Amino acid sequence: MLKMIELTYPLTALEPYYSKETLDLHYNVLYKGYVDNTNNIQEKLRIAREKADFSNIKCLEKDLSFYGSGAILHELFFENMGPAIPTEPDIELMQQIIKDFGSYESFKKQFTEASKTVEASRMVYISMG
Repeated sequence: MLKMIELTYPLTALEPYYSKETLDLHYNVLYKGYVDNTNNIQEKLRIAREKADFSNIKCLEKDLSFYGSGAILHELFFENMGPAIPTEPDIELMQQIIKDFGSYESFKKQFTEASKTVEASRMVYISMG
């Protein structure tokens, strides 16, 4: 039996990029529906196997694939999303940046310019055909 995963963040955590209502719809309606339907289809498959009645097997397997993949894809989404990451450093780090670079803008400019000159090695793969 498939069980819904618990969200590790509140429904408001993805705002303003993903509204509470949208996340609620995806979690409590769509995802729940995929999980419930997956379990329902698995029960129907169990009964079909028990009775050795495979007259509807194509439909059941197609539905299991659809609902099961919907549940898995929603789980991947929920597990890889989370609250917005701050776009500026916290107070302590900001104070150190200002001390070392004079300003946050100066730090960003130096960091950007330095990153353009980074030398790196790369591996070249030759196709043997």
